[in-house]
Amino acid sequence: MTTLLRTDSSHADFVELVKHLDADLRIRDGEDHAFYNQFNKIDKIRYVVVAYRDGQPAGCGAIKEYAPAVMEVKRMYVAPA
Repeated sequence: MTTLLRTDSSHADFVELVKHLDADLRIRDGEDHAFYNQFNKIDKIRYVVVAYRDGQPAGCGAIKEYAPAVMEVKRMYVAPA
């Protein structure tokens, strides 16, 4: 069963999933990773969703608000099955 939790970027499961995302991006980005990584900070994101599969963290995503009606989808990740 899949369940969703609405939270913020301080949630421990979100932080852990983002660590896995960052490790994957480090490989995909290669030598450009340092440049792209500066845009991937997770501090102060108010709108986060963590997905759980059978009670275990399985994926996440966030919406970072810059201004009313101006937002960006951030930190989307699904753990390998």
